[in-house]
Amino acid sequence: MNHVLLSQAGSYRDITEYLQARGARVTVVGPEGAGMRSKAAIVRAMFSPRLWRCFGLWTRQDRVLVIGWQALPLLALLKARLLPRPQRLLVMACFIHGQRARRIADRLLRLLRVPGLGFIAFSPGEARHLVQAVGMAPQDVFCHLWRQELDGRAAPQEGEGGIFAGGFSNRDYDLLLEAAEPLDEPLVIVASQHNRIRPPARASTRILRDLPETEFETLLARSTVVAMPLRGAGEACGQSVLLRVLRHGKPLVATRHEAIEAYLGADYPGFVPHDDVQAMRSALAGVLAQPAWREELAQRVRQAALLLAGRGEPGAEIERFLHG
Repeated sequence: MNHVLLSQAGSYRDITEYLQARGARVTVVGPEGAGMRSKAAIVRAMFSPRLWRCFGLWTRQDRVLVIGWQALPLLALLKARLLPRPQRLLVMACFIHGQRARRIADRLLRLLRVPGLGFIAFSPGEARHLVQAVGMAPQDVFCHLWRQELDGRAAPQEGEGGIFAGGFSNRDYDLLLEAAEPLDEPLVIVASQHNRIRPPARASTRILRDLPETEFETLLARSTVVAMPLRGAGEACGQSVLLRVLRHGKPLVATRHEAIEAYLGADYPGFVPHDDVQAMRSALAGVLAQPAWREELAQRVRQAALLLAGRGEPGAEIERFLHG
């Protein structure tokens, strides 16, 4: 039997619902609550009393998929032989961006590795790191191009113009603010309360926090161009915003990052180097001023959306990993 252990109820529905429809048992082992968690909240969630639900849940013949950082205490229980080791144990969605936190997590994962353990990575960088820093065998790390039908679908919008940027993980919004300062078009940033952003220097910039998903996507759909300023470090990041960009066929100017290259291709012409204010400014100015350039980027985004749709059910891919 397949089991899915979730850190948050309702997350990764396209995967969990697919597996559940094929007989998998889904169990929430994290505390109640939705939305982004801070690092401190993630640590607290690891020790949720709901972990007791794992006792007696599976046998050695079963396969278990753990989604989220509950994987660490679960691995400790397996290592201590307080839980039976399943035939297959896959861990997913344990990416992290801070270097110090990453080093601590790497040490714990090396210490707690058990036979039959595998990882599902959301970016080539994450997969490579698991092999090099955690010591996983390459055949036990699977790359998954994350995709799902996100909540908050907005209808196509008549463009109000301007630049839109949004999201939480691994963002460099201060760089974007500096890049956009001399540009005439307005800028809207929709970030999390956890993002640290300096006050904007111009009145035509708005910084909004933690909007409902429909409002977030509506602002994205109204924009002329979407900017994605990412930091050079980090693993999986930007995908949820990118899926909305793909949904609306918006031209995107993004910091080059393997997590985004996996969807758009390394030759996507809207990438700029990280930590380069002038490159971000020049790219945005070019897209805003040149309709033909905007359409070229939008066409590449639409092609990427078609390719992603052709990959099939995400849950089917995860099921193959569990039985591989």
